[in-house]
Amino acid sequence: MSKYLAGSELSEDFDTLPPSTQPVVGGRPTDVQVVGVSLYFLPIETRVPLKFGAETLTSVTCARVCVRVRDREGRTAEGWGETPLNVQWVWPSPTPYRDRYDVTLKFCERLARRWASFDRFGHPLEIGHSFQESALAEEMASARGAEPAKRQIPLLAALLCCAPFDIALYDAYGNLHGIPALAALNETYCSSDLSCFLQPATDSEVAFGGKYPADYMVYPPAKSLAAWHLVGGLDPLSMDELTGDEPDDGHPVLLSDW
Repeated sequence: MSKYLAGSELSEDFDTLPPSTQPVVGGRPTDVQVVGVSLYFLPIETRVPLKFGAETLTSVTCARVCVRVRDREGRTAEGWGETPLNVQWVWPSPTPYRDRYDVTLKFCERLARRWASFDRFGHPLEIGHSFQESALAEEMASARGAEPAKRQIPLLAALLCCAPFDIALYDAYGNLHGIPALAALNETYCSSDLSCFLQPATDSEVAFGGKYPADYMVYPPAKSLAAWHLVGGLDPLSMDELTGDEPDDGHPVLLSDW
């Protein structure tokens, strides 16, 4: 395992697993196993401050992940995933931002080590669900036990930390099989149907047996979508709200200009 700091970018690579001796029980020949993980922390400054709730965001660290997978025949592929670690949104608290930020980054590192040693074969949906049910829960309990109450990471923040690994796993799976990741959410690739992950309400007539995510998706996806614009609490809406500190970079500032 190597760890280095280059500028303000932190990168960590986690050892590749040896070939698995896990017996093939059920599953599909398309199943994969995670054999390596790289984690990068990329600092980003926002163009303008974004006020959301009680806190204002002026910068964010993106967790960028590379996951390497291997199938039962030894073929390998890599995939990438990334998400901004918006601590203010996933961990609203009077605890100082720096404390929450530090705990969140450390938890990403915890998960990187755990993902690199998580040797379950399967489809990304099955691997991700299994990871959340076991490894994520265990790492949360361990991390929370090592911190005072005000620094104990909540579930939403923990799930955010897990997200780029999950995204990268799907990307690697698609790359290995030469298909878009969303095209693999059907019975051809999934060993388990949705009844393994979802339980209908007791008074519902809904049944998930024999159903897969693809049954509820539009595929191929739409080529265009309606645009939504997030308005922060500090965003100027009209000319009389301009302060003169706005960026002059050729892009709109006022909502009406957008």
